Amino acid sequence: MSSRLIYGILAICSSAMLLFIAGFVFFQLHLSLLTTLFYSVATKLLLLAFALLLLSGILVLLTALGREVRAYFRHEASALRQVLAMQTQTQHLAQLSHFKNRQLSYFSQFKRQKLLAADDKKQLRRLYLAIHQELQSVKPNIPHSHYQSMYKALRKYHQQADAKAMLTLREQIPCP
Repeated sequence: MSSRLIYGILAICSSAMLLFIAGFVFFQLHLSLLTTLFYSVATKLLLLAFALLLLSGILVLLTALGREVRAYFRHEASALRQVLAMQTQTQHLAQLSHFKNRQLSYFSQFKRQKLLAADDKKQLRRLYLAIHQELQSVKPNIPHSHYQSMYKALRKYHQQADAKAMLTLREQIPCP
């Protein structure tokens, strides 16, 4: 906004205030015709000053807005926005790839653990059956109470999934 315009608006406001003071002086002197005239001219001048101030503010706003719109649509700014959008998209794709790889790794590890657990269970069952067969083969050669205690221990170790204890029990089975 031009300083001359601001000074002009201030001058109009000052003259309006002087007219209000003059109107007040005439009011004290009981000159109602001059009081009315000065007050009406002062109010119109004050209204003119505010209107000029408002119009100059709108003008400044519109010029600033026009400047920003031109800057926004300049070729360099548009190219810069496109480059930034591509960089953002590249970063997004890199993050997406990273998280997909982590997810695949997690699921493959989960499947691997599940397969290992199933295989461990299968091997434990085979070990149980093999030891049970050996225990059955030596059943006639050992006392019934000893057989019962070994069979109960074998079942208990199988339920607990304790392969080491089952192998230790196998070593305790006498050879036929």
